[in-house]
Amino acid sequence: MPVRIVVVKKLSVVFLFVLHFAVHAQMTAEEQALVAPLTISNSIPNDLLAARTVVLFQNTFSRSELEETQKYFQQTGIDAVCYFDIAYALAGADTRKAFANYFAFRNIKYVVLLQKEANQYTYVFGTFCGNKDLFDKTSIGWKQSNTSQVELLRTIYRFAASNLKKQNFLINDLPELDIAMTYFIGRFNQNFSVEAKSFKTAIPKMDNEKDNAELEAFLKEYYPFKFEMVDAKAEEPELGARGFRTILRVVHTQGRIAREILGYDPTQTGRALATTYFVEGVPQIKTIPSTQPVYKFYMKSIEYGNIFLGNKWDADITWQDALRNYVMAYRADAKIN
Repeated sequence: MPVRIVVVKKLSVVFLFVLHFAVHAQMTAEEQALVAPLTISNSIPNDLLAARTVVLFQNTFSRSELEETQKYFQQTGIDAVCYFDIAYALAGADTRKAFANYFAFRNIKYVVLLQKEANQYTYVFGTFCGNKDLFDKTSIGWKQSNTSQVELLRTIYRFAASNLKKQNFLINDLPELDIAMTYFIGRFNQNFSVEAKSFKTAIPKMDNEKDNAELEAFLKEYYPFKFEMVDAKAEEPELGARGFRTILRVVHTQGRIAREILGYDPTQTGRALATTYFVEGVPQIKTIPSTQPVYKFYMKSIEYGNIFLGNKWDADITWQDALRNYVMAYRADAKIN
């Protein structure tokens, strides 16, 4: 696999890109994959005003826009019990499972995605399928768009008032934000897994054959221990029964969010993050803006849930570079040339 190193030489260019991204947010690949299974209907869901709903919003939404949403939802009878930044919910397999479990615990029936691209607001309602996919081929969706958020919310209200009977009455005045989520049951370790040296590691497959081929080729050449590619949907207890002790996981989101999810000290997260990468086995440092989406790999103990982050912050802009950084740091730690 060719080494692809991205060195930031002109931070002004990067920050301009980040600013452009923040103002004109496009759907991420994770968001596109999330909504892909939805069957969009022309009709508003018939029990939307009788069920519980959760809101996932892009970080382009201001607090006042979320409050406006909740005000209209309350008037309409949509019981939006909590709001989450979608960048956390879709960051990786572990976060998705944590959110799915929380939604199930709160008896959520509908998930609403709040999107804002340039001057276009889009609200997508979909039935929660009950697992970390959030939506599947059985999920029915309903979508409304408008250049004005208020007009969009008024349209939703009119559809509901004309077609449904309001059954939700005890609805929050303000959006419930800043809910503390527990993503992992085990401890965070800023080192490497000892078990991976003696037992086969599960490596979840990626979404396409090209990436899978690249992933497997890299691991065969550079990963120094036993591994096996496994179905990405395989549950950890099943993998444990097959003899795996560890699984390789990844988060893909803004660097600052990735560090928060993975338990790093928030006081050590600034505007730029120092990433360790390797050139011919020698560690080097580069900085990446903390708002830049990055990949960060880690290993997880299947039995105990402990997380092994590695001994350096090694997140990178592409999954290939992030994986190389993690594996090369593992080799260096194990004193493998």
